[in-house]
Amino acid sequence: MRPKLQLALDNLDLQSALSAVQQASQYIDVIEVGTILCLAEGMNAVRTIRTLYPKHIVLADVRVVKAGAVIAKMVFDAGADWVSVVSEASAETVEAATKEARARGRDVQIELADIWTDDQLKLWRGLDIQQVIYHPASEVSDLQADKWTTKNLDTIHKLHALGFKVTVTGGMTVSDISKFKDVPVYAFISGRAIAKANNPAEAAQAFQVAITDTFGVNA
Repeated sequence: MRPKLQLALDNLDLQSALSAVQQASQYIDVIEVGTILCLAEGMNAVRTIRTLYPKHIVLADVRVVKAGAVIAKMVFDAGADWVSVVSEASAETVEAATKEARARGRDVQIELADIWTDDQLKLWRGLDIQQVIYHPASEVSDLQADKWTTKNLDTIHKLHALGFKVTVTGGMTVSDISKFKDVPVYAFISGRAIAKANNPAEAAQAFQVAITDTFGVNA
Protein backbone atom coordinates (compact mmCIF):
# COMPACT_ATOMS: atom_id res chain seq x y z
CA MET A 1 0.00 0.00 0.00
CA ARG A 2 1.26 3.46 -0.90
CA PRO A 3 2.00 5.43 2.30
CA LYS A 4 -0.20 8.37 3.12
CA LEU A 5 1.13 11.86 3.76
CA GLN A 6 -0.01 13.43 7.01
CA LEU A 7 0.34 17.15 7.74
CA ALA A 8 0.78 17.97 11.43
CA LEU A 9 -0.63 21.36 12.39
CA ASP A 10 0.86 22.38 15.72
CA ASN A 11 0.14 26.06 15.35
CA LEU A 12 -0.84 28.29 18.25
CA ASP A 13 -3.85 29.64 16.38
CA LEU A 14 -6.31 28.32 13.83
CA GLN A 15 -5.78 31.09 11.29
CA SER A 16 -2.12 30.27 10.68
CA ALA A 17 -2.89 26.55 10.59
CA LEU A 18 -5.55 27.08 7.94
CA SER A 19 -3.14 29.11 5.83
CA ALA A 20 -0.73 26.19 5.59
CA VAL A 21 -3.30 23.47 5.02
CA GLN A 22 -5.16 25.52 2.42
CA GLN A 23 -2.01 25.73 0.31
CA ALA A 24 -0.96 22.10 0.75
CA SER A 25 -4.30 20.29 0.95
CA GLN A 26 -4.27 18.86 -2.58
CA TYR A 27 -1.12 16.89 -1.75
CA ILE A 28 -2.16 15.79 1.76
CA ASP A 29 -4.03 12.63 2.74
CA VAL A 30 -4.37 13.18 6.50
CA ILE A 31 -4.78 16.50 8.32
CA GLU A 32 -3.56 16.30 11.89
CA VAL A 33 -5.02 18.84 14.28
CA GLY A 34 -1.98 18.84 16.53
CA THR A 35 -1.88 18.76 20.30
CA ILE A 36 -0.88 22.40 20.60
CA LEU A 37 -3.62 23.53 18.23
CA CYS A 38 -6.21 21.43 20.08
CA LEU A 39 -5.15 23.05 23.36
CA ALA A 40 -5.17 26.55 21.87
CA GLU A 41 -8.42 26.36 19.92
CA GLY A 42 -10.27 23.38 21.37
CA MET A 43 -12.64 21.23 19.33
CA ASN A 44 -13.47 24.26 17.18
CA ALA A 45 -10.24 23.56 15.31
CA VAL A 46 -11.36 20.01 14.55
CA ARG A 47 -14.84 21.14 13.50
CA THR A 48 -13.46 23.83 11.22
CA ILE A 49 -10.94 21.51 9.54
CA ARG A 50 -13.62 18.86 9.04
CA THR A 51 -16.04 21.38 7.53
CA LEU A 52 -13.46 22.82 5.15
CA TYR A 53 -11.91 19.48 4.15
CA PRO A 54 -14.69 16.86 4.16
CA LYS A 55 -12.78 14.41 1.95
CA HIS A 56 -9.60 14.32 4.04
CA ILE A 57 -8.89 12.06 6.99
CA VAL A 58 -8.79 14.25 10.11
CA LEU A 59 -6.79 13.23 13.18
CA ALA A 60 -7.34 14.91 16.53
CA ASP A 61 -3.94 14.52 18.18
CA VAL A 62 -5.18 14.95 21.74
CA ARG A 63 -2.94 12.19 23.12
CA VAL A 64 -5.48 10.62 25.43
CA VAL A 65 -4.06 9.36 28.72
CA LYS A 66 -7.27 9.16 30.77
CA ALA A 67 -11.03 9.47 30.20
CA GLY A 68 -10.76 7.57 26.94
CA ALA A 69 -14.47 7.30 26.16
CA VAL A 70 -15.28 10.93 27.01
CA ILE A 71 -12.42 12.46 25.04
CA ALA A 72 -12.89 10.12 22.09
CA LYS A 73 -16.57 11.09 21.99
CA MET A 74 -15.62 14.78 22.02
CA VAL A 75 -13.26 14.56 19.07
CA PHE A 76 -15.51 12.26 17.05
CA ASP A 77 -18.51 14.53 17.67
CA ALA A 78 -16.33 17.36 16.33
CA GLY A 79 -15.72 15.39 13.13
CA ALA A 80 -12.38 13.65 13.66
CA ASP A 81 -11.80 10.30 11.96
CA TRP A 82 -8.92 9.28 14.20
CA VAL A 83 -7.87 10.02 17.78
CA SER A 84 -4.44 9.55 19.32
CA VAL A 85 -3.87 7.72 22.62
CA VAL A 86 -0.48 7.63 24.34
CA SER A 87 1.14 4.29 25.06
CA GLU A 88 1.27 5.15 28.77
CA ALA A 89 -2.54 5.05 28.97
CA SER A 90 -4.07 2.19 30.92
CA ALA A 91 -5.62 -0.79 29.19
CA GLU A 92 -9.02 0.44 30.38
CA THR A 93 -8.48 3.84 28.77
CA VAL A 94 -7.33 2.34 25.49
CA GLU A 95 -10.26 -0.06 25.45
CA ALA A 96 -12.77 2.72 26.18
CA ALA A 97 -11.43 4.93 23.40
CA THR A 98 -11.39 2.00 20.98
CA LYS A 99 -14.98 1.02 21.75
CA GLU A 100 -16.11 4.57 21.09
CA ALA A 101 -14.16 4.61 17.83
CA ARG A 102 -15.49 1.28 16.58
CA ALA A 103 -19.08 2.24 17.38
CA ARG A 104 -18.69 5.16 14.99
CA GLY A 105 -16.55 3.53 12.32
CA ARG A 106 -13.54 5.62 13.41
CA ASP A 107 -10.02 4.65 14.47
CA VAL A 108 -7.43 5.00 17.24
CA GLN A 109 -3.69 5.59 16.93
CA ILE A 110 -1.38 4.59 19.79
CA GLU A 111 1.54 6.99 20.03
CA LEU A 112 4.51 4.94 21.17
CA ALA A 113 6.68 6.42 23.89
CA ASP A 114 10.42 5.75 24.11
CA ILE A 115 9.81 2.57 26.12
CA TRP A 116 7.07 0.06 25.42
CA THR A 117 6.87 -3.69 25.83
CA ASP A 118 5.92 -6.76 23.84
CA ASP A 119 3.17 -7.35 26.40
CA GLN A 120 1.70 -3.94 25.58
CA LEU A 121 1.79 -4.72 21.88
CA LYS A 122 -0.08 -7.99 22.46
CA LEU A 123 -2.60 -6.20 24.66
CA TRP A 124 -3.27 -3.52 22.06
CA ARG A 125 -3.72 -6.06 19.30
CA GLY A 126 -6.12 -7.91 21.57
CA LEU A 127 -8.09 -4.67 21.93
CA ASP A 128 -8.23 -4.35 18.12
CA ILE A 129 -5.76 -1.48 17.94
CA GLN A 130 -4.64 -1.31 14.31
CA GLN A 131 -2.50 1.84 14.18
CA VAL A 132 0.65 2.93 15.98
CA ILE A 133 2.82 6.03 15.61
CA TYR A 134 6.55 5.35 15.78
CA HIS A 135 9.40 7.83 16.11
CA PRO A 136 13.06 7.58 17.11
CA ALA A 137 13.85 7.82 20.81
CA SER A 138 13.54 11.33 22.23
CA GLU A 139 17.27 11.59 22.80
CA VAL A 140 17.75 11.45 19.04
CA SER A 141 17.58 14.94 17.58
CA ASP A 142 15.09 15.61 14.79
CA LEU A 143 18.02 17.16 12.95
CA GLN A 144 20.25 14.09 13.27
CA ALA A 145 20.85 12.82 9.76
CA ASP A 146 21.07 9.13 10.62
CA LYS A 147 18.14 8.89 13.04
CA TRP A 148 16.48 6.29 10.80
CA THR A 149 18.93 3.54 11.62
CA THR A 150 18.68 -0.10 10.66
CA LYS A 151 17.45 -0.79 14.19
CA ASN A 152 14.62 1.71 13.83
CA LEU A 153 13.62 0.35 10.43
CA ASP A 154 13.69 -3.21 11.81
CA THR A 155 11.31 -2.08 14.57
CA ILE A 156 8.85 -0.88 11.94
CA HIS A 157 9.03 -4.30 10.29
CA LYS A 158 8.40 -5.95 13.66
CA LEU A 159 5.37 -3.80 14.38
CA HIS A 160 3.99 -4.48 10.91
CA ALA A 161 4.49 -8.22 11.36
CA LEU A 162 2.36 -8.03 14.51
CA GLY A 163 -0.47 -6.58 12.45
CA PHE A 164 -0.05 -2.84 13.04
CA LYS A 165 -0.26 -0.09 10.46
CA VAL A 166 2.82 2.00 11.29
CA THR A 167 2.89 5.77 10.91
CA VAL A 168 6.34 7.32 11.26
CA THR A 169 7.29 10.77 12.51
CA GLY A 170 10.24 12.73 13.83
CA GLY A 171 11.38 15.74 11.84
CA MET A 172 10.68 14.04 8.52
CA THR A 173 12.29 15.57 5.43
CA VAL A 174 11.90 14.74 1.77
CA SER A 175 15.35 13.15 1.73
CA ASP A 176 14.30 10.77 4.52
CA ILE A 177 11.64 9.06 2.40
CA SER A 178 14.06 7.02 0.29
CA LYS A 179 15.44 5.40 3.47
CA PHE A 180 12.14 3.54 3.83
CA LYS A 181 12.27 1.59 0.57
CA ASP A 182 10.77 -1.87 1.19
CA VAL A 183 9.71 -0.77 4.70
CA PRO A 184 5.94 -1.17 5.39
CA VAL A 185 5.03 2.41 6.30
CA TYR A 186 1.35 3.33 6.54
CA ALA A 187 1.84 7.10 6.69
CA PHE A 188 4.57 9.71 6.96
CA ILE A 189 3.97 12.69 9.23
CA SER A 190 5.45 16.03 8.29
CA GLY A 191 4.97 19.17 10.33
CA ARG A 192 7.23 22.17 9.96
CA ALA A 193 8.85 20.88 6.73
CA ILE A 194 5.53 21.62 5.05
CA ALA A 195 3.67 24.00 7.36
CA LYS A 196 6.64 26.34 7.81
CA ALA A 197 7.86 26.16 4.21
CA ASN A 198 7.84 29.29 2.07
CA ASN A 199 5.56 27.39 -0.30
CA PRO A 200 3.67 24.62 1.56
CA ALA A 201 2.14 23.31 -1.66
CA GLU A 202 5.53 22.79 -3.29
CA ALA A 203 6.88 21.22 -0.10
CA ALA A 204 3.98 18.77 0.16
CA GLN A 205 4.22 17.94 -3.54
CA ALA A 206 7.92 17.17 -3.10
CA PHE A 207 7.03 14.66 -0.38
CA GLN A 208 4.50 13.00 -2.67
CA VAL A 209 7.05 12.78 -5.49
CA ALA A 210 9.53 11.16 -3.09
CA ILE A 211 6.88 8.69 -1.92
CA THR A 212 6.10 7.76 -5.53
CA ASP A 213 9.80 7.39 -6.37
CA THR A 214 10.31 5.12 -3.36
CA PHE A 215 7.11 3.09 -3.26
CA GLY A 216 5.66 3.38 -6.75
CA VAL A 217 2.39 4.85 -7.94
CA ASN A 218 0.09 2.02 -6.89
CA ALA A 219 2.05 0.55 -4.00
